[in-house]
Amino acid sequence: MALNPEIIGFVAGGLSSALFIPQIIKIIKEKSAEEISLVTCIIGVVSSALWLWYGILQDHISMMVTNSIAVAATTILIFCKFIYDRQIP
Repeated sequence: MALNPEIIGFVAGGLSSALFIPQIIKIIKEKSAEEISLVTCIIGVVSSALWLWYGILQDHISMMVTNSIAVAATTILIFCKFIYDRQIP
């Protein structure tokens, strides 16, 4: 029995998207985002957005769903960076 590639895509993409959730929770809990790199967040959102676009072009539902979540999570992380970063005036 072969495993459906879309299932593999959902699991892989879901895990990649979930990477940001613990960091968001930590920032909100500690009210500090000083240790977060804004450049890394920007690269993450651009990368996820490009994968989302690719998924749309290729009609891969797993890529569309998981990268939509990743774009949203990374965008939230960027907002948290601006809200809670004590070094930004």
